[in-house]
Amino acid sequence: MSLAGVQATKNCYQYDNDDKDTVDHSVLIANSLFEEFTVLSIEELREQIYSCFTCGVCWLEDQVCLDCKECGGYSLERPCLSCDGNCDALWKRDLTMSHACGKARWNGQCQLECSTSGKGAHEPLTREEQLVCKLLNKLALRS
Repeated sequence: MSLAGVQATKNCYQYDNDDKDTVDHSVLIANSLFEEFTVLSIEELREQIYSCFTCGVCWLEDQVCLDCKECGGYSLERPCLSCDGNCDALWKRDLTMSHACGKARWNGQCQLECSTSGKGAHEPLTREEQLVCKLLNKLALRS
């Protein structure tokens, strides 16, 4: 086992009680660096998270930029992507992925993809199957 000694380098500053002006100057620099950081309130942070990082519109206020990839033409909800809105399901924006990718990302499930049809999520339903599912969903809502 070897022992290593710690030595001060030539450029290190050794604090001396007589150097009060230097210490005061260091405190001023530290304070000015601290003041550069902006502290956001919870509401300001919420508004920033629910806003587009690319174009700056606020999705909470249903603002959207039609030619912005991160907005994707919608604010926080959009009609179903699988059936182009035929099932009346609303998909929710994935804020984390939308911000990270710079492109609109959505979470949702098509209401027309019935479990009784036996088809997987990757196989689209025929128009007749979609109509039957839509009518069954409406019937279930009435009862």
